[in-house]
Amino acid sequence: MYFRSDMAKEVHDRFMKQYAKEHKGEPDGILFDRRARGGFEVSRVTVTNENGAALLGRPVGTYVTVSTGKLWQSSEDELERAADLTADVLASVGVRGKVLVVGLGNDRVTADAVGPCAARHVVATHHVGNRAPLGDAAVVIPGVLAQTGVGAVSLIRAAADEVEPDTVVVIDALAAGSVGTLGVTVQITDTGIRPGSGVGNDRGELSSAVLGVPTVAIGVPTVADAAIFLPDGAPQSSIEALRGMYVCPKDCDAIVAALGRMTGYAVNRVCHPSLPYREMGYI
Repeated sequence: MYFRSDMAKEVHDRFMKQYAKEHKGEPDGILFDRRARGGFEVSRVTVTNENGAALLGRPVGTYVTVSTGKLWQSSEDELERAADLTADVLASVGVRGKVLVVGLGNDRVTADAVGPCAARHVVATHHVGNRAPLGDAAVVIPGVLAQTGVGAVSLIRAAADEVEPDTVVVIDALAAGSVGTLGVTVQITDTGIRPGSGVGNDRGELSSAVLGVPTVAIGVPTVADAAIFLPDGAPQSSIEALRGMYVCPKDCDAIVAALGRMTGYAVNRVCHPSLPYREMGYI
């Protein structure tokens, strides 16, 4: 069966299902934990060595998935509780100090607009320096190559050189491997991200190795490769016919608005812990 996903939890679950048929115990280099927190489910996949990285096809690091549920249909209180939890996860994977926030994606394409949407909810304070009663956060929305003529990675590296952040937080849309993940989960990882890779348009790596500082990625799955919906045993010709075609939920605009706001608020909670949620929309 054709399968692809940017979500480490989905890849882990699929791998372990097959691994358990042939082996006993846990594979070397992969740790998994799932628990309930504040009414939400939090799953953590930790790739501890190169053997685990080879098995899952993911770099060594931590991948946390927060199952938020349908926030676009939820109360303001539930959205804020999801933001609190996401902020706790961001802090646990190393977001601290002066932060450069990057909203990746094309804001003219609904399913790809979650990065810019989230970034616009982050309160930028870097320009006022020590006069701000809040933390130090800078925000950049680099657009996509077709809009600017300059690769996002180049623009972000230039911004990082200017700001000299302690942490870079990159927010982007992801591709899911199942319908049950679309729009109802958020993935946080300390391994960075490859912009465009979710839709086969890799534009280079954004990671601590490239930017020189810890780089944390927040990903929201908004699309799925259409070929994953084919039944087991589907002919290769059918897979090839659908390859490169992506589908998104009917409520994609509402999903992007809600999860973009939630992730932006979560970044604010880490950068500006004294700022109440009710004031984030007015600054």
